[in-house]
Amino acid sequence: MESLLDTVLADSAAVTATPAEVETTDVVHAEIRTVPARPTRRHPGRTPIPAHLPRVEVRHAPQTCTCDQCGGVLEHVGEEISEKLDFIPGHFQVIRHIRPKLACRPCGTLESPALPAQVIDKGLPTARLLAHVMTAKHVDHLPLYRQEPQYQRAGVPISRATLCSWLGQGEYWISILAEACKMALLEGKMLHADETPLPVLHPGSGKTDIAYLWVYRSQADAPHPIVVFDYAPDRKGIHPQHFLGDWKGILQTDDYGGYDALYRKEQVTEAGCWAHVRRHFHDVEQRGPSPVAQKALAWIAKLYAIEAEIQASPPDQKAAARQQRASPLLEAFQSWLTETQMQVAPKSGIAKAIAYALKRWKALTLYLKEGQLSIDNNPVERALRGVAIGRKNFLFVGNDAGGQRAAFFYSMIETCKLNGIEPFAYLCDVLEKLPTWPNKRLHELLPWNWKKSALA
Repeated sequence: MESLLDTVLADSAAVTATPAEVETTDVVHAEIRTVPARPTRRHPGRTPIPAHLPRVEVRHAPQTCTCDQCGGVLEHVGEEISEKLDFIPGHFQVIRHIRPKLACRPCGTLESPALPAQVIDKGLPTARLLAHVMTAKHVDHLPLYRQEPQYQRAGVPISRATLCSWLGQGEYWISILAEACKMALLEGKMLHADETPLPVLHPGSGKTDIAYLWVYRSQADAPHPIVVFDYAPDRKGIHPQHFLGDWKGILQTDDYGGYDALYRKEQVTEAGCWAHVRRHFHDVEQRGPSPVAQKALAWIAKLYAIEAEIQASPPDQKAAARQQRASPLLEAFQSWLTETQMQVAPKSGIAKAIAYALKRWKALTLYLKEGQLSIDNNPVERALRGVAIGRKNFLFVGNDAGGQRAAFFYSMIETCKLNGIEPFAYLCDVLEKLPTWPNKRLHELLPWNWKKSALA
């Protein structure tokens, strides 16, 4: 077998060898070296069918009880079992509430037990059906005009106008929970914030205006992850001021100027987003090779590498590690950016990327001291994915009331996801309980507390 020394000597000789010598050497080594065989990839095999699924047995009778070879009588010696996975589309059922009528003969009084409180008083749907319509639209991103033919195929014609009415009446219960989530969210001292456009139909014109869903999220390592959406007809900075009110703490956002009025108040401190800094340099690099952008991206990558290593550490250890490891990197990075800014064209893309970073340097480096603070605003942007997918399907909301309704639903659904809760199971349970649930125990139905009670 060829040794490492032989390989090094052969490579060195190949650098100065003539073409004929190279050809001869390659032939000799081709005869000696053996190509290692590729390891055979083992097929993982068919995924086993979950054991909890119900089994329906289909017995197959033999066509004959005699042997085809000798004509002898066949005896039962065992069974061969083959399992096939089947699917039955969701089906409807009718819940009949039967209450006896009781009569008093002497006075002629008629009585009957009261009907249990319903999620929609005197309405047709149960809590489970209403939860299905909600999750189909806001989790599976199926607009009502797509749900309507599905119900027709199941033999139950339900118009989209009826479905819309159900959502409107169910909004009352969801709004109660969403407001409670907002109160719990504002108890935190560090929040993420972002906004995304939401087209809304302009009455009578057949066209749409651009409204916005403003979204606020607790820090990624908060004990109770919460995300709350707030609908507004525009992108004016007055809306986050109205939502946060007298809240005091650190607000992490992108570079949108709508938050500047908040930062001018002493009670709200700005935290920057390194993902947006990186995005500016990345955009420059995408338009054409840029050594400056490449070097900046490499510097930012080192910051994220540190965050990946300390991700599971408690906040105090994170802050210490950032001070020790990231702080020297950032000081050198700032000096390099300042020097480079004077060497590039003032109106170029790279100059704008550098200016963006230097202008927000104090906000960008705040995370060094705060262990609970994230390096970027990505946690809240991930909460907007469901809205983005839904927007591509339902295209627009019908009016401002529909936008506010969507904000309530997305608040509860995304908070469920953050707490590892399946939204349909959660909505089925809380919609069943809310009509008779005492207000002083409302906190027990919030997703993070509901999860604990469900596991108990």
